Amino acid sequence: MAKVRSIPGGKYAITVKQSRAIIDRAISEIKGMERVFRRRKVSLQVLEVPWKGKVAKVYYYEGEPVLVELPTDESDLIPFLTAVEKFGLELPKVVVDLGAVRPIANGAHVMGPGIREVRGELKEGDLVVVVDERLGAVIAIGRALRPPDSIRERGRSVKNLHHAGDPIWKAVAAESR
Repeated sequence: MAKVRSIPGGKYAITVKQSRAIIDRAISEIKGMERVFRRRKVSLQVLEVPWKGKVAKVYYYEGEPVLVELPTDESDLIPFLTAVEKFGLELPKVVVDLGAVRPIANGAHVMGPGIREVRGELKEGDLVVVVDERLGAVIAIGRALRPPDSIRERGRSVKNLHHAGDPIWKAVAAESR
């Protein structure tokens, strides 16, 4: 059992070795994460959040939430919503019309007819950033369920993994107060 150091407010620190494994994984799986982690010999902080009957982990680097590990079958490691803009991560973007914003912000998956355009290289299974068409604001992180040539067709096109207002978002907001 690895030693962990408790941090006031519910976060705890993991070892440098554990942190390096998470950082290396993030850099290899998420385009642009090498810009986030300027130092790799560091101890990340972790906040555990109840999520769909399991526990998600939010990883903090230098006090900022940067990664979320979801307890899915694939153990998804995704950027925290605010990290996308803050660090300029170059993930493919799915631009949705304004009518799709509210359902997505409430946890709905992205449906094909609500997609206005796709920006960047995209393959089925890729992590994508969902943005609104008016401001280009990041409203969700998801996984593409279709290739770009059929992404605008009827049905689910992007699986919503993390969005503003979800339990992870709320736990981080409560933690920062």
